[in-house]
Amino acid sequence: MLVHLLRSHPDICSHDEVFSAPGTLGGMTGTYLMKCRAEPDFASYLAAEKDRDPIKFLYKVVLDLQGKKAVCFKLKHDELVLPEYKVLRDEIVNDRDFRIIHLRRENLLRRYLSHYVANRVTGVTLVVRSQTIPEVQPVVLDPHDCKKDFETVLGREKEFAELFAEHPGFSISYEEMIAPDTEKIQSLLEFIGVSRRELTTTTRKLGRDDLREAIANFEELRSYFASSPYSKFFDQT
Repeated sequence: MLVHLLRSHPDICSHDEVFSAPGTLGGMTGTYLMKCRAEPDFASYLAAEKDRDPIKFLYKVVLDLQGKKAVCFKLKHDELVLPEYKVLRDEIVNDRDFRIIHLRRENLLRRYLSHYVANRVTGVTLVVRSQTIPEVQPVVLDPHDCKKDFETVLGREKEFAELFAEHPGFSISYEEMIAPDTEKIQSLLEFIGVSRRELTTTTRKLGRDDLREAIANFEELRSYFASSPYSKFFDQT
């Protein structure tokens, strides 16, 4: 959602997950996207260039301002820990000119629920205004899987906070991003180096607001985590 919000700012070129699986190219925006749509062979060419020399592709293509004042692109923690991303990760760590925006979830139960539903139930990660949100029946979550996911997410957040400690950084939660008070978003725009303005997106929220309605064994999970540091996730229903 943040990628799409930033795209609504006239001075920002906001790419999505451009460093996707080998042989593919996704998430590009601006003139590159238009040319890829007009010329399928160009998309194949860019994908090959990305795979051949990801660092050259990063500086020459991804960071091309395309007439804007700032350019952003998305990377996920679960990608950056993979061996095939080591070259890219090391380059970003060593180049202190990169500004790191850390998007996180305050409620890790909601994060895991979203991940579970998208990957095991619907296969849908994004819905825009004209599309229908999939109907999802309440799911049963395994408490051990939840705990493992909570620990993994927090561990990676700590790992990458230390890894990028010398970079300019800005942390924003999903909850802050969608809150009626958009001051945090305005501060983010200042961090990026562009003017303040209202941002918009056509993306729609997936999932139910009430976790009790979304998780069939909510009370079981709540009891399981009652005396743990994760009990707070069950109070934010």
